[in-house]
Amino acid sequence: VVPQEAVAELQGNYQVAVVDENNRVTIRPVTVGDRFGAWWEITDGLKPGEKVIVQGAQKVQDGVAVVTKPWTPPQPTATPLAADPRK
Repeated sequence: VVPQEAVAELQGNYQVAVVDENNRVTIRPVTVGDRFGAWWEITDGLKPGEKVIVQGAQKVQDGVAVVTKPWTPPQPTATPLAADPRK
């Protein structure tokens, strides 16, 4: 599974930007499966352990070199408690 924001969709075709061991980008078509909240199952097109670009994937092109850093999922925001009906 990958974060939903790592997957680009255009006319029903899905793709991700994969970073290889030389820090070069390859735009790769993928097949998506089920969504789990903000995560998307990739059923074809990625191998376990491959690095994908999560933020800024729309800005990169095939073959460019990138500097990667670990992605940290955003922390869920707290929802306000329901108002106390006794007040």
